[in-house]
Amino acid sequence: MATTTTGLVDTTFVVNASGQAAGGIWPQFRLLLDGVNLGQATVSSTSAGRYTFKAQVAPDQAHKLQIVYFNDGSVNGQDRNLLVKSVEVNGKTVDSTSSLVTYDRGAADGQDVIPGQEGMWWDGSLDFALTKDYFPVPTPPAPAGNTQVILNLQGNPAGGTNAHFNLLIDGKKVGEGVAGTTAKDYVFSINASADQAHKVQIQYDNDGFVNGQDRNLLVNKITINGKSVLPTDSIVTYDKGALDGKDVVPGQSGMWWNGTLVVDADKGFFPGSSTPTNPTTPTTPPAPVTGTTQVVLNLQGNEAGGTNAHFNLLIDGKKVGEGMAGTTAKDYVFSINATADQAHKVQIQYDNDGFVNGQDRNLLVNKITINGKSVLPTDSIVTYDKGALDGKDVIKGQQGMWWDGTLVVDADKSFFPGSSNPTTPTNPPAPTPTKPTLTVSDVSVTEPTGKTSGIAPGFLHTEGGQIMDSSGKAVKLTGVNWFGSEGYAFAPQGLWMDSYQSHMNQMKDLGFNTIRLPYSDAMLDNGRMPTGIDYSKNPDLRGKTSLEVFDKIIDYADKIGMKIILDHHRSGDGASANENGLWYTSQYPESKMIENWKMLAERYKGNDAVIGADLHNEPHNPATWGDGGPNDWARAAERIGNAIQSVNKDWLLIVEGIETYQNQWYWWGGNLLGEKNYEVKFNEPGKLVYSVHDYGPSLYMMDWFKANNFPNNMPAKWDQMWGHFIQNDETPILVGEFGSRMETAIDKAWMPKLIQYMNGDWNGDGKIDLAAGDQGASWTYWAWSPGSGDTGGIMNDSWQVDYNKYNAIKAGLYSSTAASPVTTDAVFTIKLSQAYNQTVTVDYATADGTAKAGSDYLATSGKLTFAAGETTKTVAVKVLSDDVVEGVETFNLKLSNPTQATIADGTGVGTINPPGSAQALSADLLAHALAQDTATAQSADAQTALDLSTVDVAHMMAMDAANLLLEHQAA
Repeated sequence: MATTTTGLVDTTFVVNASGQAAGGIWPQFRLLLDGVNLGQATVSSTSAGRYTFKAQVAPDQAHKLQIVYFNDGSVNGQDRNLLVKSVEVNGKTVDSTSSLVTYDRGAADGQDVIPGQEGMWWDGSLDFALTKDYFPVPTPPAPAGNTQVILNLQGNPAGGTNAHFNLLIDGKKVGEGVAGTTAKDYVFSINASADQAHKVQIQYDNDGFVNGQDRNLLVNKITINGKSVLPTDSIVTYDKGALDGKDVVPGQSGMWWNGTLVVDADKGFFPGSSTPTNPTTPTTPPAPVTGTTQVVLNLQGNEAGGTNAHFNLLIDGKKVGEGMAGTTAKDYVFSINATADQAHKVQIQYDNDGFVNGQDRNLLVNKITINGKSVLPTDSIVTYDKGALDGKDVIKGQQGMWWDGTLVVDADKSFFPGSSNPTTPTNPPAPTPTKPTLTVSDVSVTEPTGKTSGIAPGFLHTEGGQIMDSSGKAVKLTGVNWFGSEGYAFAPQGLWMDSYQSHMNQMKDLGFNTIRLPYSDAMLDNGRMPTGIDYSKNPDLRGKTSLEVFDKIIDYADKIGMKIILDHHRSGDGASANENGLWYTSQYPESKMIENWKMLAERYKGNDAVIGADLHNEPHNPATWGDGGPNDWARAAERIGNAIQSVNKDWLLIVEGIETYQNQWYWWGGNLLGEKNYEVKFNEPGKLVYSVHDYGPSLYMMDWFKANNFPNNMPAKWDQMWGHFIQNDETPILVGEFGSRMETAIDKAWMPKLIQYMNGDWNGDGKIDLAAGDQGASWTYWAWSPGSGDTGGIMNDSWQVDYNKYNAIKAGLYSSTAASPVTTDAVFTIKLSQAYNQTVTVDYATADGTAKAGSDYLATSGKLTFAAGETTKTVAVKVLSDDVVEGVETFNLKLSNPTQATIADGTGVGTINPPGSAQALSADLLAHALAQDTATAQSADAQTALDLSTVDVAHMMAMDAANLLLEHQAA
């Protein structure tokens, strides 16, 4: 149990469990400590397995451990169950039937609690009330030394964390510990020069005040080689704050502030040996041997809790060096001994993985250089042995070390050459790396043909109460909510039933043009992996993180013309909105939320499939609007939106309402009444969309559903709450959630009235009240998948379309009579001449030639970032179909403002060939020929005996046809 500078103790929890599957789905559970989610697991075996979790825990305190089973079910007579035999806490076992354990069945709300048992036959929580005996204060190991220092200490905790201290001798740290609430001796054996005076220093470094609790360290006594000193003795002072001698007071027992208690111990505290040694001339110790092998590690780290990633360098399992990675990439140089002309394993071991206050500590390995030969972490000779270095959990090498483990380079003997000269070699100076050069390719595409009915390519903006596409046409977003990624599975629901492509194709075929895609901050934790995916149906998602699954969904949306709204649905994983009603939690503060939004905005910048950010889902009490207080959602939305616009100005910024304003209630996220007194404004105008959630009577019987004239009273209610924004041409509205199981007569009366209103029939008389070309309210239906208990989904429990629901909303789908251009991508490749050990950046922007932005292609610009070791990036420019008959046209992609590189060729020429032209046909045939050539090479590699005559003939025919066309053009 290692202590940390936060006063917490590294603790290992092991859940010993087995499961019973139903419908091919195994039981899943989350592990919570004091209500904080430590992670989740799928129990995929009927045999008992060990499921291990690690956390930093306050010692000397009782804690509540909960195993929350959340996907109970029965399919075709099969009952899904979770069986928990026991848990282990730092090696101590607690059986599920122990008196410390209870089973809170169902909602885990304390209403149906029975004694603990192994079988979890229902959803619920197996709760372990662990006493403080399971979390002892670790005593630091005493290293061998000639001086013994004993500190008698105790501490006052705050926020569940006790006082942390370091022991220093003459300013050098020699030990540390965490003080418990009762006085205890902490024994350190250290080296200190005999017959000399020394400063013995006790440094307190995590002072704090949490919820009325004041954390403090109390020093009762210091004993040095058997001689006792009280903290109030004259030789003791208290250097408050930094150890700099600027704020020094007499010593005292209570350390109420961070600072250092300094004992000025004279040489009497450090006696020499009682048996003097002969006064012979001392032997000079040999100089350390300079190694014959140089290993250079280019590393960086993500810190957590103020501590960055620590690593060890091992050769063939033996530690030869260590270091602490900073937040920026840097070379760490080691000179070691390794036998020449032999293969060796060079191992980078990451050993302090952790997650603190929403920060995930990680180590990133950019490059390994052994005697001048470079290896990337993704090279074939590199593997990642996760956890212990035991060969049991080995995967391919990767840059990001998201877990404790060891990156192993199987370096053959060529990395360790012998000396060609028997004399002692002179190590040459390390060469200064030459900065790489940048080039951008030319690209040739055929202009696409035809038009599509819908939203024009490019990004959206607002004008008054309308959402406008890039062609200046008013459009309407009509889509579905595809939830799941914000919850415990960290993936959209239904990927166990079908591929994500099939789901999205079906959405498009039904006429939806938009997906509101919820996520949680927890989903974005580094390395977060999804569950609930059948990889036989989704093979391209295998091994992908949850964020990378989003990448695939967004890429496919771009291909089929769907639009994506990213929705910050909640902070931690779970269901519905944040339980505290606000947009942040203690684990994921507003700063982390903004950091994640900026990351997403940068990641999807330039991709017009992603058109908007729903800044936060369903703010509700105690959230306020415009009052300037700490819970003011309107002002928080401005901070969040402006942060997004600092990196990406293209997105619509969608701001939901609250629950209560001046004692007037509405649905969570649906109350915009405060907007009349405080209007949200962003730095970049023309991007604000207000959003509401509006549900029917079956969800909750609001007073307006009880009116005698229901549902004819509803247009006036919607006018009051949100419709006036469109009617008065102020701000567009997105009804981000609405839905119903459509099983009751009252819901069946409410739904068509809402659809009619969103279409622009403001008074309910059956006539559209919109000006020519204008649109009503945009909307995203809750939900696509059937897993929502309140509404179900467009898909029923058998994952077939529920036409009872679909037909009720079908009349509200957007249908444009105006045609929009079809697009194709012109993909430019930007290359570095060589891999580099530092980050390289370069700006890019399109520029008109004979092709004009807006009519022939969509202008784009941005910044490319090459991580250390990367050499290739691409930029896709959308080329538009055109009604005008034109010849060959060109535009340029220009590079500028490089860092850590120079530009060799900074202009890429994009050539747009007219459809059906010789140029277009030749380009297509050349591409076909190259594809055939590639197929030939791959086939030859795979099966040398393959008869390639057919492939050869096809290849030659394609090349001949292409050459003839090129000759014709030249003539």
